[in-house]
Amino acid sequence: MEVLTTKEMKELDRYTCKKKGISSLELMEIAGEKIYKCILKEKEIDPVTDKIVIISGTGNNGGDSLVVARHFLEENYKNLEIILVGNLDHLTEETKINLKKLKERNARIYYFKNYDFYKDYEKLIKKANIIIEGIFGIGLNREVKGIYYQAINGINRSEAYTISIDIPSGIRGDNGLIAGIAVKADLSIIIHTYKVGNLLNDAKDSHGKCKIVDIGILEDVFIPKQFLLQEKDIKNLLKKRRHNTHKYDYGSVLTIGGSIGMMGAPFMSAYAALRSGSGLSSIAVYEKYLDLIYPIYPEIMIRPYRKKEEFLEILQKKEAIAFGPGLGRKSDFPFYILEHLLKVDLPIVIDADGLYYFKELLNKVKKENKIVITPHYGEMAMLLDTTSENIKRDPVSAAKEFSEKYSIIVLLKGTTTLIAQQDKIYFHSLGNPGMATAGSGDVLTGIVLSLLGQRLKPIDACKVGVSIHSLAGNLAAKEMGQYSMIATDIIKYIPKTLKELVK
Repeated sequence: MEVLTTKEMKELDRYTCKKKGISSLELMEIAGEKIYKCILKEKEIDPVTDKIVIISGTGNNGGDSLVVARHFLEENYKNLEIILVGNLDHLTEETKINLKKLKERNARIYYFKNYDFYKDYEKLIKKANIIIEGIFGIGLNREVKGIYYQAINGINRSEAYTISIDIPSGIRGDNGLIAGIAVKADLSIIIHTYKVGNLLNDAKDSHGKCKIVDIGILEDVFIPKQFLLQEKDIKNLLKKRRHNTHKYDYGSVLTIGGSIGMMGAPFMSAYAALRSGSGLSSIAVYEKYLDLIYPIYPEIMIRPYRKKEEFLEILQKKEAIAFGPGLGRKSDFPFYILEHLLKVDLPIVIDADGLYYFKELLNKVKKENKIVITPHYGEMAMLLDTTSENIKRDPVSAAKEFSEKYSIIVLLKGTTTLIAQQDKIYFHSLGNPGMATAGSGDVLTGIVLSLLGQRLKPIDACKVGVSIHSLAGNLAAKEMGQYSMIATDIIKYIPKTLKELVK
């Protein structure tokens, strides 16, 4: 499923109208009817006893909500009231026409033009069972203030079941950030397909359940480059095992990491790799840290090194490498290790402290390298010499530009994880807040490492890896709860996740 920017969505709206020979008013009519039908399918509403309040803005999102209001009136829903928020001089032509149609049907319409109306506004929405809001839509590009802030705050204080059209008002359409305040919807009815703002940053905390309505948007001249990953996209990438195989058929993988106070990180990576199907999984650790290692998992092989020659010997017969979990930043030797790894024909996952060393060696990256980096926003900011806030404002561009510049795959971890393969972006929106725990990233690194060792293409290893990680995390949260789950709980549920994915 493609993911659009707000600009792309507006262009497709215009193209559809031109190609079909219809006006934007007619397209709004189609959208309003489809939204109305979706509402009735998702929420049982009594035409007599339930009180519906529709809160509209002055733009075309508001126009959509007014069409919805008209359909409720035409179907004899008795308790319907409409509140129009904002300056009537700013009404779009389409919204103005739909407002006129409602007046002709003697709809009960109220106007929230200034602060004096707020007490009346509160009384109106306090009695509502259902609130349907179309205040801003995807085009919001400013902070929410004044009567708009009051309107959204009133919605959030209400106990009514709240439905947002296309995107909860107050969420920015191109990055999912809250513009001061945002509606907390129970249901968001998204037109045509997901936009970037429906997926990133604060979006999940505002959208509630999401449903998509098809209004006949044409895409025959559009080449999508942003996609939402779904379970069906990754199922065929994992194959059943043949009987006539041995452990080396499933990859011998190596995690390079560990230092004082951080020996757990490489163990979680190496163990997650085993649980994800690797035939052999080893940890390479600098010899002076050997006494800090406890054999938590007897299946994992420990390979100490002290000299360059000893390290090179460890690389023999390895199918894939993870560099960085728990590595620390107190030694120069990792520079040599990574510099050598960038010269060999092995897929590499670089994570955590490994990204610190990677930044200094970016000029050594060759176009044919099979490199995956797995930064969070702070690490992405470090690589780009910017701030986490800047990455948060436009994570898509950050991941895409870095991937294009160095011909590597960027797996940017966040509320919704982004996988950038040069100019293509894949969004992965599963997972839960309980996965924001120490070691969760090391587990993801180990899963991707394992899949690379099993000879999946790097892009496929990332798609499948984030899916396994998130699905296992969701199973862990279901049993442990989001507050109490830890990274090793995610590993615990990798087997069950794989059992469901490989049938």
